[in-house]
Amino acid sequence: MTSVDERIRKTTLLESALRRPELGSVFGLFAVVVAFMIMTGPINVGLGEKNTFADMWVRSVGVQSWVELAAYVGILAIAAAMLMISGEFDLSIGANVALGGHTFAMLMMSPDPMPIWMCIFATFGFMMFVGFVTGMLVVSTGLPSFIVTLGFWFANRGFANYLAFRNHDTSRLDIKPMLEERNVLVDGAVVKMPDPTKIDDIFAFKNGFFGWTGQIDLPGLQPFQLFFNAEFYYFIVFAVVAVFILNFTRIGNWIFAAGGDPVAARAVGVPVARVKVGLFMTSAFVAGFLGVIFTLQSGVSEPLAGDFRELHAIAAAVIGGCALTGGYGSVVGAVFGAFIFAIVSRGINFVPFIDNNLFRVILGLMLLGAAMLNQLLRNRVVKG
Repeated sequence: MTSVDERIRKTTLLESALRRPELGSVFGLFAVVVAFMIMTGPINVGLGEKNTFADMWVRSVGVQSWVELAAYVGILAIAAAMLMISGEFDLSIGANVALGGHTFAMLMMSPDPMPIWMCIFATFGFMMFVGFVTGMLVVSTGLPSFIVTLGFWFANRGFANYLAFRNHDTSRLDIKPMLEERNVLVDGAVVKMPDPTKIDDIFAFKNGFFGWTGQIDLPGLQPFQLFFNAEFYYFIVFAVVAVFILNFTRIGNWIFAAGGDPVAARAVGVPVARVKVGLFMTSAFVAGFLGVIFTLQSGVSEPLAGDFRELHAIAAAVIGGCALTGGYGSVVGAVFGAFIFAIVSRGINFVPFIDNNLFRVILGLMLLGAAMLNQLLRNRVVKG
């Protein structure tokens, strides 16, 4: 007869690591960073090219280029990852960036405009309503979320352009005059800490907390100024909040249960439909949030804002270890996936011997490789 001690086996550190969905993305990020450090330095020099190591990894312009892209894709990837863990997709998240930006811009351009903060929160409310409608259609009709959100991908972007043309005869809405009337700085005109009493500073500051680095004066070194846009700081906030919700709250357990086995989850009292609708609302809110930020930063709402970003977000989530079948994934992995995406996307520009047009080829191969690696790791865990 098997004893209790024989049936209870301690989990080794390696086994615990293999169970983590973000494991593959950790190795992937390490590999990508090392590869591009070598390619921008020693290999470039060996091929007679310019040493671009400092341009990508040291100088502020290079660092900002991939960090800010990682933040943009990462914010969307966090929402995409949570939905994928629950067993759903949102292909409309990129279109919702444009819809959110256009909604905010049209509120600002109305004949009797509201204060900026009211325009911002009205936009958030509208975007959450859009997410609510999307989620309700998915859970009430039983249609795959892929089909429902693909329909909203067309409808939301088309609706934004329709409203813009109907009211302003253009799909590109310029709100710079309205912002200037309210003394809002467009395009990050000065280096300053954001003023928390000003709503535009909270949502659209372009420089922010690292401005003090430009004041450091070290012998033989030029001042190193590292400025990040608002989305970088919100990326950190959203990631921390999402990790806390998924790993330390009952809602997080519900999300995993809804994606793992929705029938069993309902049987034990998990409100599967409400969880999924709430996640669609969160996804739409996040997209609208970015739309507002970009519109305030540039003073212009672009009709193609967020174009293809839904695919980039899903790719980052998959690279980060999220299973396409639901019930398995990690926000931390999605964050790593966003950095992998950004480093490859921007890093190619610093490697002269790689054609920039190969970026999507490399991304596609990375996505396939990540999916296969994650599946291999999951199978190994299941088999023990």
